[in-house]
Amino acid sequence: MDKNMLLEMARLITIQQAEIDRLKTLLPSIKTNKKKIDAQTRERRLSLITKMYRKQWAKALFENEYQIAILNQRLSATGLNAFQPDFESIQILKGFK
Repeated sequence: MDKNMLLEMARLITIQQAEIDRLKTLLPSIKTNKKKIDAQTRERRLSLITKMYRKQWAKALFENEYQIAILNQRLSATGLNAFQPDFESIQILKGFK
């Protein structure tokens, strides 16, 4: 590529970008108030934290499934209820405001 070809490509890109910017100004903007944005951000963060804890919980259960099986055998031999691991995200998320 020579210098003139590069200059022509740059000129065309500039024209295209100007047209894109012009078209963007024609689109109606969706206006949301600050309270709604803050609530959406909070919900996204809580969702992300919950997802992270669920992944860690599943990983911990998988890594310790042998020990859980042994524990359940011992509990059933003594007549106690078997260990049923469950994930209560509500108590964890109470600390996040």
